[in-house]
Amino acid sequence: MKKRIELTVEEATPSVAEVLAAQGMAGRQNIPARITALLESALDIFKQLAEPKGMLEELPISGFGAIYDGNGQNSPVCPVPAIVARAEALAVFAATMGDALINKSSELFAQGDPALGFMLDAVNSAGAERLGRLMCQKFLELLPEEMRRGQKLKAQYYCPGHCGWHLSGQERMFQMLHPEEIDITLKSSWAMFPTKSISGVLVAGEIEIHRFKPDFTFCKVCKDHKCVQRLRLLESE
Repeated sequence: MKKRIELTVEEATPSVAEVLAAQGMAGRQNIPARITALLESALDIFKQLAEPKGMLEELPISGFGAIYDGNGQNSPVCPVPAIVARAEALAVFAATMGDALINKSSELFAQGDPALGFMLDAVNSAGAERLGRLMCQKFLELLPEEMRRGQKLKAQYYCPGHCGWHLSGQERMFQMLHPEEIDITLKSSWAMFPTKSISGVLVAGEIEIHRFKPDFTFCKVCKDHKCVQRLRLLESE
């Protein structure tokens, strides 16, 4: 059954550490006062304009093949199908902060304030990652108590455009989920609007299913290595 997920601005707002990590400054000490001030201003704007929305639909593990479609462009060997095959529960999801934040970031660049515009963009990126983790939490809370009882279930999110799953895979997911109901649309390039929205699958199971060695062919050209970052966060929960 399809469910709208209630999200608050407070829980969707990224921390200072999350934003710095999105800018490649994780753990950095003695941040310049100028950057700190910009980050505080960007977070204030975020809290004023963010309109977090989410939705998900649970589907059987056997239903993954129907949405794991990349128009023939998925990498031949990918970790996601193997992870899903070992899962206890699965859902397709989408979430967004709305378009006001993206418009504001563009406005700042156009008005000659690129530093704040860039910082707001970084906050938005960190916010999108936070949305993914929030949707994992909400999914776990929706699972039957008997499934959660006695099991250390961990939910992780996997998105088209990463880990060998071609971005065009979003087309099948949109056909199933219809995230236009929360104002997310898909462009002909398969990019989402508003940008910084997120979509994919939520996979619940023992944490071991989420561990894999990032030595696939596509890993060599990946700049973000978000799979590693997301696993570390999951392990720290």
